[in-house]
Amino acid sequence: MAFQTNVLRDGEWVTETVNLHSVLKSQKARPKVPPRKDPQKPPRCGLLTRTLMESALANSILPVRLRSPGHNDIAFVGDHFVQVCELQRDGQLKEILRKNDFGCRIRNACVVGSFALPELNDEAVAGPSAHPAIKTEDGHPAPFRFGSQRRPGMSMELPPQLLMLVLETGDNLFLFVQPGHSSRPKFVVSRFGTPKHMAGRLGSHLAVSPSSRYLAMAGLTDHFVVYELEPHHILNERYLRSEPLQPIRSFRLRTVRGVIHQMTFLYPRPGDDQHVVLLLVIVRHGKSRTVIYEWELGDDLKTVFAEEKQGHRVPIEHQMPLLLIPLKFQSAFISISPGYIAICTGCLHGPPSFENRDIAPPPPTVIHRRRHQPLWAAWARPPRHRSYNKNHDCFYLAREDGVTLFIEADQDGELASIHSIDPFPCNISTAFACVPDSTTDVLVIGSDSGPGGYWKIPPRQPAELLGTLPNWAPAVDLTTTDAVTGPQEEARNDAALAPWQQAKPRKPDRIFATCEGGSKGSITELRYGLKANIGLDLEYGAGMRQAWLLRFSDPNSFDGYVLLLAMPDSTAALLLPTDFSSATAPEAGMIPYDLSSTTLSLVAAGPLTTQITRHNVVLVNQHQSVSLPWHALPGLSEAFVSDACVLDDCVAVSAHTDAQFQIHVFKIDPDCLTLAHSHTLNIDGEVTCLALGAQYTILAGIRNGTTILLGYASLQQPVTDLELVDLTHYLPAKDGTSGLQNLSLLEGLESIVSARDTIILGTRSGEVLTLKNPSGLGSVNCEKFGTTAANVSCGHRAGATEPTILVCCDNHLVSFPLDRDGSHSGDGVRLKTKLRVWPVDASKPDAVPPPVHMAKVVDMPSEDGIAPILIISGSRLMLADMYEEPGPVHRSIPVDGTPNRVIYCQFTQCLIVAVNQSDGPNLVFLDPDTGEDVGRPTDKNKVPQPCIAGLGKEGDRIFGLAEWNYKRDGNVWNFILVTTKSGRLIVVTAEKLAPRDGGPTTFRYWTRFRKEVADAIYSVVGYEEGLIYCAGHTIHWEGLDTQEKRLKPLKSFALGSPATSLRISHGKLVALTHSESLVVLDNLDADEEHTRLCHVDPWRRNGSDSIEMMAGAGLRSKSNGISLVADRECGVAGLWIPWDTPDRECEVVFEAELLSSIRRFRRGRTRPVWEQQQSPGSKYGRLPATADDAEILGVSLNGSLYGFALLSVEAWRLLRFVQNLAGQSAELCPFAVGLSGKRGGLLQQQQQQQQQHDQPSQQQQQLGEHADLEPKLAYGLEMQVDGDVLRRCLERRALERLVCKQAHVKRLMELLAELDGGVHTAGLAEGDHKGYFQLVYHVLEYYLLPVL
Repeated sequence: MAFQTNVLRDGEWVTETVNLHSVLKSQKARPKVPPRKDPQKPPRCGLLTRTLMESALANSILPVRLRSPGHNDIAFVGDHFVQVCELQRDGQLKEILRKNDFGCRIRNACVVGSFALPELNDEAVAGPSAHPAIKTEDGHPAPFRFGSQRRPGMSMELPPQLLMLVLETGDNLFLFVQPGHSSRPKFVVSRFGTPKHMAGRLGSHLAVSPSSRYLAMAGLTDHFVVYELEPHHILNERYLRSEPLQPIRSFRLRTVRGVIHQMTFLYPRPGDDQHVVLLLVIVRHGKSRTVIYEWELGDDLKTVFAEEKQGHRVPIEHQMPLLLIPLKFQSAFISISPGYIAICTGCLHGPPSFENRDIAPPPPTVIHRRRHQPLWAAWARPPRHRSYNKNHDCFYLAREDGVTLFIEADQDGELASIHSIDPFPCNISTAFACVPDSTTDVLVIGSDSGPGGYWKIPPRQPAELLGTLPNWAPAVDLTTTDAVTGPQEEARNDAALAPWQQAKPRKPDRIFATCEGGSKGSITELRYGLKANIGLDLEYGAGMRQAWLLRFSDPNSFDGYVLLLAMPDSTAALLLPTDFSSATAPEAGMIPYDLSSTTLSLVAAGPLTTQITRHNVVLVNQHQSVSLPWHALPGLSEAFVSDACVLDDCVAVSAHTDAQFQIHVFKIDPDCLTLAHSHTLNIDGEVTCLALGAQYTILAGIRNGTTILLGYASLQQPVTDLELVDLTHYLPAKDGTSGLQNLSLLEGLESIVSARDTIILGTRSGEVLTLKNPSGLGSVNCEKFGTTAANVSCGHRAGATEPTILVCCDNHLVSFPLDRDGSHSGDGVRLKTKLRVWPVDASKPDAVPPPVHMAKVVDMPSEDGIAPILIISGSRLMLADMYEEPGPVHRSIPVDGTPNRVIYCQFTQCLIVAVNQSDGPNLVFLDPDTGEDVGRPTDKNKVPQPCIAGLGKEGDRIFGLAEWNYKRDGNVWNFILVTTKSGRLIVVTAEKLAPRDGGPTTFRYWTRFRKEVADAIYSVVGYEEGLIYCAGHTIHWEGLDTQEKRLKPLKSFALGSPATSLRISHGKLVALTHSESLVVLDNLDADEEHTRLCHVDPWRRNGSDSIEMMAGAGLRSKSNGISLVADRECGVAGLWIPWDTPDRECEVVFEAELLSSIRRFRRGRTRPVWEQQQSPGSKYGRLPATADDAEILGVSLNGSLYGFALLSVEAWRLLRFVQNLAGQSAELCPFAVGLSGKRGGLLQQQQQQQQQHDQPSQQQQQLGEHADLEPKLAYGLEMQVDGDVLRRCLERRALERLVCKQAHVKRLMELLAELDGGVHTAGLAEGDHKGYFQLVYHVLEYYLLPVL
């Protein structure tokens, strides 16, 4: 068959005749085109960021009377927090409160207001709140008393001083403290802004006039502003009338020619208190000039600063002084320069006269590790009485290497005396203060390199250390004990299972960070929980089972406490004085207790004390004691008493004859001290534990064959038998389900406690069960705490309203409150906010926490927020003060040198630390448990050496440290890779040495291979058959030549900047560069000659570190991989790498902003045991970041530890919506919108504050109407959820106040319905707003649970 058609021939259309056969043949001959693949798309997810541990680094330490004249308060001001502590009479610092919701960096701080010590004979101010004495200059103590802050019939007055803060946003704050809800202290904030066009540019220099009537603020350039402040009595009147303080009366902005280097107010001449003198040091064309502005109090500032003053030149040797110290006489000041100290006089009558003083400071101390001479860092003026201040002035001058001088000046401006104090064993930063104690000065010293401290300075005696100030900054490196180091190891490691998939709980990973503490640095183990300071520590001996502490007074010879210890076959007793300074055994017959057999229970209720032993029951009141043997009581003549409990006047004991168990109940007659038999209950099975609960409910743990039962019965009703609840169904099996498969769980219950209406059970296999209604099936909650017996105790500290519950399991101690709100879905009561308790000895900061075998709260006097606990640890008996507020409880392991790199080596099971010493860099092998150096450097011939070959060169520094598992021909060799600043690549071998004479296991290590190049080697990574390193701007591939025994170069690739981090992912090399962010190179195989650049970050970030995450579904699929990249501008970005599409740029999935830059990322399975067996990590839309659901952690240079979690789009929408609501709340984000951004000047801003105070509801309504609260799905900062804001919402239970509009409530319900397909809202009615709010709180709790 033929037909005609038009075809294109040589660019022209022509008509041809073709047949059907030729057409079909041509179609059949065409090659098949493969189907076109859709381009890969990046995953959509959000990022939750939160601060796990806040930095403790303080930039300023300011003595300030923020509450009243009688409170010796100290303000510690960091980058993002203000912490107020009180120096107590015992010389210890007690935290009062803390504020960290500023949302930006605190640029500067100062104290506004004056406070003078009362004179010795000033009876007018003496009152009942008299303080102890303070020293006079002759060294004799003098009374130190204050008047009462609050007079009868008057309101609370304004404290004498205020704390002033300058924020980087341009806002300025005045803070003080007043009693809040339930008399708990709270901050009161008065806020004002800077001139609009100078917002955020002022505050680097800050000064307050001696009269506190003027405040000067300057930037780093050519502007300064002077504020006139209201007098204190005006502010106090406004405060008493509950009006806004509005402390600014007027202000004046002034520009200068040059850069403002220093600024301070000078003291006026004696008797001329109205005179104000402002001194500026201005640098112009490289030369310093002193400029003086002076005026009288109340003068118009516009006139005062109408013209710029030229000033006078400073002598060359005093250019750019470090410190200016104003003296109280002759308007003089002291200029501190790097090499000179001069007294400057005559400032008001022409050029100042600089007279140098040779004070001969001590030479540099061992702390100093720089080449130049140490610099003077700070000064502080100690408080003195007015009579002394009339003719004298004095101050402490501190140097950065720990040297401190006490300098005294007379009224003529001469330095009368200079005394050198023994150097302090820490670096001294600008955070330096002096506060009064009862008889002397106390220097509070902050350090920016390691921990600081506070010392008492007695006259003519060495300084006495009172306590340390924790600080683990600068944190240069971070590591965890995690065995899995990256996605490739996850894919190869079959044990890398999610916690809920593992049959047994695993020990949480530990976290270690380097702390550069000068020449004596340390490795800090980062821990979080409740600190328990060990006070009494007795080595008594093995065999202690229980302990009780009772108040005991012998009319003849003793007043203190008696400590009873339950031993296997007896009871021991010790007498302790009230100060716990000693422990002695009582004389025979001195105490009225039974010591012949082991004690089972001991309870003191009012005047009656009941002791139950295996042989007797002892009843003690104020007048007499009676011992009643059990064999003389009904039903117990031939029985063996195994357990007992007491509640008020009710005694219950479990006893057995052969295999038959019975429970006997007796009533106590407290007047006659007799027992009356009440009930006898026969038990089918073994009674493993016994307790009496609310409403005299008897509770018994029963094991009957393979069944675990809880028996209960109320003694207020006729009882013939116990009601039984089968608990076996609620215990987890090996596969994570409930049932009888796990035979280890059939050992029974270990302990029972009753806390109000809640029953808490501890099993012998490490579970803790909680229930409220024993008869209600389905109300039992079970959580795994460990593998050994869980011993639960419940006690009340003196004055506490809530019980303290402690659990001992796996030699660890855990504390928790109860969840009083229950669960919105009826899952029963659960344990809430469980926290590890860390017993610590302040004198041994490097010691590991002692194992805890028994712990209970004791009823004895204690401060608010502290619960005394009694601890048995093997053969040791300890009494510790447990803080009820959680926080960092770090352990510091000292090293000889300055550490800058650390890794956890898996094959040696120890920390390998790169330290810089005086003679060069070295390696230290640290045992993480004991803190000992277990490394033994040698040469190849096993001869001991100070360091291995290639290290120990002065001026060198270790840049790279990594572990390398070299594989060849089915064999594996373990090496350690070291790179240095001088261009050395060292391959280190380590071998295990057998312990000698009971000593620790040690490791011999030596240099196996090394290579030197011309450039510094910044990073290194090993793969199966070779290694890759970056020297200078070039990445090199090296192979190990086993025959020639050397490293052989293979190929190289040039970059635009050094690669500070290298890792291998999906067969490609991922390099993080210094200036070009992430770079991905192909052709990893060393046999390939060329290397291709296949993926780059579209944005040139200054990268600091990166880590790989996987966004949820398809965890092992490389298409869901996200690289988390941190930069040096406090930013974090999630980059998606299109692995299957070469030459395609990375795409940004999300971005985030943090308060400080991330220095190092690490992954770790750090969640505690009780969190490991919970439901899978996809709950509430949480996406596991790794295949085994490890935590992603990041540490910044200032020591802050951050956590990162991936969110599904539905979870992100919900949490971001709550965050947007919180951002409009003055309660949760009070400084989110700066006042300096509003129209008008400062006076108009104060008028706006007054309107806000008068009409808060109208302002709130206007804010809500214009707020754009709906989250917008994007690829930038909008995808970040700030967990710190959510935490404030959770802690203050503010959700109901945030979601106050019906439209917001409706939207919140819609977002909850989208979460996990609506399974969480299935049982909630549409109008059940309380249920929806409770569900949101549960979501917040889930995401904000502690991960350490």
